[in-house]
Amino acid sequence: MSEEQRVEPMIAGGIDASASAEKRSIRSVYHGLNLAEHDERYGRSTTRDATASTKYRKFLRRSASQCTASAFKRWLLRRLPVVDALRTYRLKAWIVSDIVAGLSVAVVTVPQCLGFAKLANVPAILGLYSSFFPVLVYFVFGSSRHVSIGSMAFCSLMVAETIRKQGLGLDTMPASNYNGTNDTTEASDSMFTPEEIRKISVVVSVSFLAGAFQILMSVFRLGILVSFMSEAFVSGYMAAGAIRIMTIQIRNMFGLPPISGYSGPGEYFYGVFFMLRSLPNANLFEVLISVLSVVTLAVVKTCVNERFARRIKVPIPIDFIVVIIFTTASHFCQFEEKFGVEILKTVPKGIPAVTVPSIGIMSSCVYDAFMLAIVAYTTLGIMAKLLSQRHNYPVDNDQELLANGLSALGGAFFCSIAPSASPPRTLLMESSGGRTQVAYVVGGLFSLLSVLVVVPMFRSLPICVLSSVVFVDSLTLLPNMAAGIGYWRTNRYDFAVFAFTAAVSLALPVAWAVAIGVGFSLILVHFRMQRPDAFELSINEEDLILLNRKNFSRWNPNDKIVIFRFESPLYFATLDVFTERLFKSTISLSKLSYLQTKSDRLRDRAVHLPKIIITAASLQSVDDEVSPSEPQVNPGECNHSTEQNSFNVDAVCDGGASVDTKQNDDHSGDCENGDSDCGDEVEMLLRSPRNIVVDCSAISFLDTSGAKTLARLHGEYSQFNIRFLLANCCSGFVDQLKRVDECRNLIEESVYPSVQDVIVSVDC
Repeated sequence: MSEEQRVEPMIAGGIDASASAEKRSIRSVYHGLNLAEHDERYGRSTTRDATASTKYRKFLRRSASQCTASAFKRWLLRRLPVVDALRTYRLKAWIVSDIVAGLSVAVVTVPQCLGFAKLANVPAILGLYSSFFPVLVYFVFGSSRHVSIGSMAFCSLMVAETIRKQGLGLDTMPASNYNGTNDTTEASDSMFTPEEIRKISVVVSVSFLAGAFQILMSVFRLGILVSFMSEAFVSGYMAAGAIRIMTIQIRNMFGLPPISGYSGPGEYFYGVFFMLRSLPNANLFEVLISVLSVVTLAVVKTCVNERFARRIKVPIPIDFIVVIIFTTASHFCQFEEKFGVEILKTVPKGIPAVTVPSIGIMSSCVYDAFMLAIVAYTTLGIMAKLLSQRHNYPVDNDQELLANGLSALGGAFFCSIAPSASPPRTLLMESSGGRTQVAYVVGGLFSLLSVLVVVPMFRSLPICVLSSVVFVDSLTLLPNMAAGIGYWRTNRYDFAVFAFTAAVSLALPVAWAVAIGVGFSLILVHFRMQRPDAFELSINEEDLILLNRKNFSRWNPNDKIVIFRFESPLYFATLDVFTERLFKSTISLSKLSYLQTKSDRLRDRAVHLPKIIITAASLQSVDDEVSPSEPQVNPGECNHSTEQNSFNVDAVCDGGASVDTKQNDDHSGDCENGDSDCGDEVEMLLRSPRNIVVDCSAISFLDTSGAKTLARLHGEYSQFNIRFLLANCCSGFVDQLKRVDECRNLIEESVYPSVQDVIVSVDC
């Protein structure tokens, strides 16, 4: 046998022997110290809370230290991410990728933005304005490298709703009142009709106000608001929004008249009913064009661009190709004159004049503008965060909020719709190899070239083709509906948020749906916090770990202690649940009081019972020199024998003093009046736990009401000689206890660093 073969079993045997011999003892690791003793042993620093004047002086010193050239430089770089992007730009390695990505997105942006503008019920050219002016602003202030900002379907849908609301009073006002200056109005009259001018003024005003809201929110660092919109909420909102958008596009694809009549809750279902009733009036030629467009777009995007994405470096710009083909066919075949196909007709050429928002319109659409700001930033923030995680670069939420606000506010002066990130174009930017914000400039310049040269040639473009482009683009949002099925399997609460948000988004106006959906999500979170997990724990002495008694079997019983874990913040809304679960796992105060009353009644009815000594520590009954001349208790009386001495007739006595039971001839025999089982209830009192430990490791938050409740439980349990202890408390939990005067005794006596320390203290 080789040396290695002889050594190997020796090592294995030694390991087994050491494993069996070195079972860790709980006393070798924990010392049984309470929190005060623990802090003294390990030297906890006792720093006092700073006063208001001290905090103010520290704030002034910190502010003064930041008023330096280097601090200003850091602030400037943080507010202007483009400086750092250009400073670290790799020209030879990245320029080609950025140009290709920018052009790939631009050729898709042109037809999509034209369609989004029609979705917003404004002139189509406003969609292209939104793909140039806001892009330049975001290039300077945005921190994301892949977000494609511009017109977005949901923002267009909300703008259309605002226009419909404002349109109730537009006909009674002259067009000049909807523009900042008379020069702008006169210039606009040559490009747009009076009705279009009024719509443009509403767009400018609501976009300007939405941008102002976003900038104000960034000043107060409210970019974290996006975190209140859960994935389930976003999925439900996008799924319902996609259905709304597709329904509107179907109306345009079939050449049906605009929906008129009812406006308010349930308007979507009214619109569907109106559309179905108008189907006999559909233009069959527009239906044919729409079917050809949808089939061509869907086949090329799904079967070519997605399937051969690895082989094709640049996706086929099928949107742009379809627009060019049908524009050319419409122009030479005279679709409008011969077949009644609706076309764009007038498409202005050149850069628009500066338009000043109307204060009167802004004052009447404050809520719509605020919801528009929330929706626009939510979509942009989600896409920016997603892509930053994929490509491992930082994104500042507040900076993104500022960039989005400046883009909306600056673009509003040039007739731009409030911009946001378009998910399909953003993903196209990523898949095309875009590296930095330089791709934005390339795409923006192409959009400018389209405004100046290309788009005026689209006067013969059929509206149904643009609707087909938007319809196919909205199909990419339908997988959010499949996510709802997944939520049903993974988490019913998430499914409830998804279903409720989707239903509300269809039944109510879009602006209402956002607020109601978010509110429902927060209410459901609060509801879930009021139904937390709470269970009893026991310790495995071999490995010194705590185990759930319901889920595990290898735990060591300990009759002296009950360990209770509550997995939720302890504040005013969860106090009732906490006390209910605590009493269910241990023993309630009302039950203790009831058992004490029973024991008192038993004491009054007992005959020649021995003297019982009740100690405050353990409540154990013992005989105390029973006289032989005293008659013994009949075993049939109260179901207990004095030989067992397992009952306690005076289960609770002040100070643990001994009590002499006296003879009472009036109550000899069995317990009467339904008290035949009183002995069992007294025995239950004896078996009640002497130490109740609350494992606070899962309690992340404690308010004043919760602290007072813990102090009350500590005081009331102590009246029954039961120790109420807290363990594994976080620092904020302990600080809150220290700030409440009623918890002074609780802090000094009953707070431990860990549950294991409590067990050692009890066993000592």
